[in-house]
Amino acid sequence: MASLPDISAHLHTSQGFCYPDWTAIFDVIEQQVPEAEWNAAWETAARTWVDRIRSQLGGNYNIYETANFLILSEAPMRVIKDACRSYEDSLKRILASLADVGSDEGRGKHVVFMFATIDDYYGYITHFYPDGESPMSSGVFLSGNGYAHFAFPTVDYSSYRTVMVHELTHSCLSHLPLPVWLNEALAMRMEQVICGSDIFHLDQEVFEKHAAHWNKETIQQFWTGASWKIPGDSSSLSYNMAQVLWRKIEADLAASRSQILFFISVADWVDAGDTGCTEIFGVSLADLVTDFLGDGPWAPVLPLWQADPLHSDPPDDTDPIPPSRQLPPSP
Repeated sequence: MASLPDISAHLHTSQGFCYPDWTAIFDVIEQQVPEAEWNAAWETAARTWVDRIRSQLGGNYNIYETANFLILSEAPMRVIKDACRSYEDSLKRILASLADVGSDEGRGKHVVFMFATIDDYYGYITHFYPDGESPMSSGVFLSGNGYAHFAFPTVDYSSYRTVMVHELTHSCLSHLPLPVWLNEALAMRMEQVICGSDIFHLDQEVFEKHAAHWNKETIQQFWTGASWKIPGDSSSLSYNMAQVLWRKIEADLAASRSQILFFISVADWVDAGDTGCTEIFGVSLADLVTDFLGDGPWAPVLPLWQADPLHSDPPDDTDPIPPSRQLPPSP
């Protein structure tokens, strides 16, 4: 371990969980630790934080460490061994699939909280939502107010691989200003590629739900990312629509890998990726939706978007997307 000044004063507890003041810890490390040791110092700070959470949770929680991950869990050892292997493998495969557009930059290791109960999971993540009510989710990638990390429940140990692949994809794309629909489409696609998940479902009943739901107003919610925050059909149909659009790009348009990677590198939340889609694939986002639903008011309406103060910054979704896994580097 690197020598790390005492940070105990910055390990604050709220509602039974430790939420560090990462800005203060950043200052401590930057001012008191030689730059050559910053990464090791961040690893030590992360271990100190995770150990504090372990003590607060009690039970049979233990900390497990790999080359790139720091995992807190009370899962059986067979699950832990599999998780350690699969998370390292998934990180390599995601970065290989995303080539130069994916990134794993950031100091410290990826911290993963595998909560044994739903109550502990929601009890922990509520802190990160301004209204105090976290959306229903199977897992999240949290900024941690400075140290991005992963959290998900592992009640039945049936989805710890797929959830991690999904959220880890978000992590590897978090430096890009992607629209939510594209970010989610890529995360779901990585689930399919790496875990063999068959999560795409579209039959006549689902299509009719799409046809009834999308209109002039709701399609703008989809493009801005707001639709993912609305419970019920809005959220579920948004995930499905993102998959439909991605399948049209990947299969119907037969886009090459180089085109796809270029699109990911230039797609911008400001226009939902429409400019990049048009220039690279020769069709607009409205064209793709029209091919699915028929004629309609499907294009992103930029004046309405820009005039909406809620969308002056990239929108969040149920999988919060932070800028990096640790404090931004100093200027």
